[in-house]
Amino acid sequence: MAGVDTPVLDANVLFGHLLGLAPEQVALRPDVELGPGALRGLESATCRRERREPVAYITGRKAFRRLEISVNQDVLIPRPESELLVELGLDLWDASRDATAVDVGTGSGAIALALADERPGRRVVGTDCSRAALRVARGNARRLRLARRAKFRLADGASGVDLNGAVVVANLPYIPSAALAALAPEISRWEPGLALDGGTDGLAVIRRAIAQVGRGQARAAAFEIGPGQADTVKTLLRRAGFARTAVHRDLAGLPRVVTGTRVS
Repeated sequence: MAGVDTPVLDANVLFGHLLGLAPEQVALRPDVELGPGALRGLESATCRRERREPVAYITGRKAFRRLEISVNQDVLIPRPESELLVELGLDLWDASRDATAVDVGTGSGAIALALADERPGRRVVGTDCSRAALRVARGNARRLRLARRAKFRLADGASGVDLNGAVVVANLPYIPSAALAALAPEISRWEPGLALDGGTDGLAVIRRAIAQVGRGQARAAAFEIGPGQADTVKTLLRRAGFARTAVHRDLAGLPRVVTGTRVS
């Protein structure tokens, strides 16, 4: 299918979406008959996938942690790798239960909403510089009945947010500008460049955000990173006042998140 790596899986997801079935159930229902509307929908979805549009944009949804997140081309598609950022954010938050959690660069709101969902009774703030992304995040919050505990606001990073004592999590752009064109077509053609482009070294946005959370006296912070960025981000966090830092690897063994905590 047009160079797609997982054609069978993708076909099952798209077929299941049209029929209201889980992907693994599709093969168990060979007797299902498609009406004219479903056939047109399947043809449209197949054509879109052949153009390398991500499956999540075609179906309009993506599973993340315990949630189903609505997505469109205004936001990045939540990745399984980012679940590590949620886990570490929860650990940092549990160590400071009265703190507000702040998700910088929230996009679809997936990380902020996962935090709110898994820690009932606590408050989360998500920020983004894109109004279109915030519309997606707020829509997800309403649909998932988390709007009372997860609030979203327009901001340049964490600008204007009260960070004193907060726990900050951030999955910000970290891909070097020169590397964007070499990404898979599903990413380079379809996902928003604003959420991908990290500048010359990939750290322009992260560097600015770390300076903000340092000045704001956040208690702890966790940043998702790209290849080769761990040592630099650790240094930036230490210079911003986070004396205790650590690098955390994902399930593939790759450095994925750097955390920093202030020492009292």
